[in-house]
Amino acid sequence: MRFEEVMAFRESVQRASARNETKITGMVTCKTGSSNGVVKDLSDEGICFQLLFDIGARMGQEVTIRSEELGFLTGIVRWSRGDRIGIKLKLSSNTAAQISSYYKFFR
Repeated sequence: MRFEEVMAFRESVQRASARNETKITGMVTCKTGSSNGVVKDLSDEGICFQLLFDIGARMGQEVTIRSEELGFLTGIVRWSRGDRIGIKLKLSSNTAAQISSYYKFFR
């Protein structure tokens, strides 16, 4: 696929929730390991997390995310590309409150 085709595809993808770029530091843990890293973007439903170390996170695996700004969240790995993983958050009123609190106090 040419660069122009890739960009056109990315622009046509409908997201369930708007993404916001962040630089939140934290740790992701799954059954195969844990790694510090950075939340590169955040939405009401998911996170893109850049890992410092490969932890073998694979699609469908449950993960936990811990950070000072977001607290403790859980989710499922939706994709893995290089040193980044996409995490679909387990939605609950607590998750919504933690994300809302981040926007209120840390943004």
